[in-house]
Amino acid sequence: MDDSILLLLGNRRFLYTYVNRAFAVEPDEAFLDVVAEAHTLEECALLDDESGEGTRLQLLAVKASVSCGLECLRSEYTKLFIGPDKLPAPPWESVYVTGEPLLFQESTLAVRQAYQNAGYVAAGYPHEADDHVATELDFMAALASDTCEKLTAGDTPRARELMRIQLDFLRNHLLVWVGSFADRLLAYGKVSSFYPSFAALAALVCARDVDVLEELLSLE
Repeated sequence: MDDSILLLLGNRRFLYTYVNRAFAVEPDEAFLDVVAEAHTLEECALLDDESGEGTRLQLLAVKASVSCGLECLRSEYTKLFIGPDKLPAPPWESVYVTGEPLLFQESTLAVRQAYQNAGYVAAGYPHEADDHVATELDFMAALASDTCEKLTAGDTPRARELMRIQLDFLRNHLLVWVGSFADRLLAYGKVSSFYPSFAALAALVCARDVDVLEELLSLE
């Protein structure tokens, strides 16, 4: 296996794990340490085109983590993603697909079916909506990790199958709504740039990954 391909696959796994962690639970010191690491900036810089968007968003997240601090970011996490007040940017796909603030809709069941088809079970199943942004990103991180393992073991057919599953999930689910989720967070304007930056970074990861997966699948 070409080392450059393995490095690329490792980058995918890191980025999906990284953006998933931002939305999965409130931050802790360990996560903020990862945010501040030079290696994290290097990974995000691999998303850059001429605009340098990956670098810009990561630097915004670093700046916000320093200026806001851990307790402030925890408070923002609660305000944005838990409540009790109305959430400015609900973190569930169904809200954006249906246009209604409802969970466990048909789109949620489609996400659950995609997980089941790939042998993945969401951590909160069956009591939590499967289409939470953190769960969808965790699904991509898990399959990215499995892809690395299969290619390293020489099981190219299974690795390619996993890549096709990920490409379909991006097109049919994450890319349908994660950009709108990021736009709502950015427009809210009553919190630091930490979570809006992570939402935009997640959208960028997904958009760039379509090109990566298509290129990998085109290789013989």
